[in-house]
Parts: sequence; structure tokens; C-alpha cells
Amino acid sequence: MTTAHIGTGEQPWFVIHSQSDVYQYAPQIHGVSQIYRFQAGEHSDTTFAIPDGCVDIMFDCTEQSPSAKICGSTVCAQNAKLKQGHHYFGVRFMPGTILKSFDISTKELISQRLNLFDFVQDKTFLLEQLMANQDFSTQAQIIERYLIHDTIVAPSSKTQTVIEAIIQHSGNIQVAQIEQLTGISKRTMQRLFSDEIGLSPKAFCRIVRCQSAIRIINQTSDLRLIELGNDLGFSDQPHFMREFKKLISATPCDYRKQILKSSYASRIHTR
Repeated sequence: MTTAHIGTGEQPWFVIHSQSDVYQYAPQIHGVSQIYRFQAGEHSDTTFAIPDGCVDIMFDCTEQSPSAKICGSTVCAQNAKLKQGHHYFGVRFMPGTILKSFDISTKELISQRLNLFDFVQDKTFLLEQLMANQDFSTQAQIIERYLIHDTIVAPSSKTQTVIEAIIQHSGNIQVAQIEQLTGISKRTMQRLFSDEIGLSPKAFCRIVRCQSAIRIINQTSDLRLIELGNDLGFSDQPHFMREFKKLISATPCDYRKQILKSSYASRIHTR
């Protein structure tokens, strides 16, 4: 089974409802998983952000109303509040990772969308630079230069060990099993995850399991959803459907229909 790579994937509804192709770039900066760009389409009012445990910086580079937000991970599917036709440029950090200069924790950002310029000294220069250079590669270089001059704060080694164990098992693992695998006590796990991720280990497992499901659906055409639910450890098909709909905003069947209808894979361009 394909293992999920939480933090390196795209937000699927951004792709499905994008008005144009979606561009992605993986920078060589520790703690930063992806830089991306897309244009919101006609269904922008129902475009959801789904839980991934990551913090994003999202710039609205539309000349009429430019803005920039720090977006924390959601805990269920949540309207992304995009505007049709607007061009968005984003930076996604790895789970539990954030810039030191923001002086805010990932825990405080859960399900929040805050004004970036309330947290950085220069309120206009970075956004102006991105708007003045509409070539994606140039925009990626601009944001890389910006990030290099800041300090990226990552989770502790213990938290990263737990994250890796959860991802390796596609979220289909109990906290007691993680304790046995890593030697990190349940109590320590709970404290670290609460402080550094803003989610419990159990909640993160749920996120990873649904992220695993969407990645497999995105990549596999001849897929039996019943078998997928079983493989990922859901107790039965209704359990799979409930969890998936809560976190992804559609049933597995409806989500797959959207993937096929949108020619999903062909819309993503990696640089």
C-alpha cells in the first residue's frame, strides 16, 4: 500500500476547483515541504481545506485586493474562503513546523486564518515582490530568499519519531502500539503533540489515515473502496464513510468521481 507523505501533498479541493493548472515546487529548505500556486475557480465558495497537520502561508496576489494569511491545520473539512479568479501563492510547512519570527505556536493556529502582517515587521515588501513577478519560478525564488533569513522551528526529535511511526503505518496504528515501537510513553506523546502540533496523537492518526485514503484514490484508477477501507483499518464501510466525509467533505465514492471528472493528475505541474 502507498504510504502517505503528510505535508508534501496538495490540498485536493484546490486542485479540483482550480481555474487553471496547479504548480508545485519542493524547496531545499528544512521544514518547508512545498511552494505552490493556483487560481481559484467558479466553485471557490465551496472549496475546502482539509486537515493535514501543517501550517501554510497563503498570499492572494490579485492586484485589486492583495492579502496574506497564516493558515493553521484544520481538524475537519473547512471552507478555505477563496475568491473566484484570484491568484494564490502558498508555502506549506511540515507538520508542527513554523517560522520563529511569527512568535505563535502551531497549537494556537489550529483552524485559524490570521493576517500575516500582524506577525512580520515588513507589511508590504514581500507581497509587492510576489505581485510584481508573476512567473512561478521567480516567485518561488523570492519566497526561498525570504525563508532563508528566518529561523524555522521544527518539532522535537521525539515528536518527529512519533510522526514518522504514524505515517509509516498510514495512520492505522493505536497509541499503545506507537508507545511500543518508539519507547515514548503515552503521557509524553500526548504532552508533546498538544504543545508542538496542537493535536492529539489519536487525532493526527485520523488525519493521516484519511490523507492516505485520498492519496491512494488520487493515484489508483481501478480501486475497490471497500478494500481500501479495510486495508486502512476502518472497522466497516460506514465508519470509513463517516470519517472520510468529516475530514474530506465528501464520501469516498463522491470524492473519486470528482477526481475523475477533473482529470486531477494532469492539472498538477511539478517544478
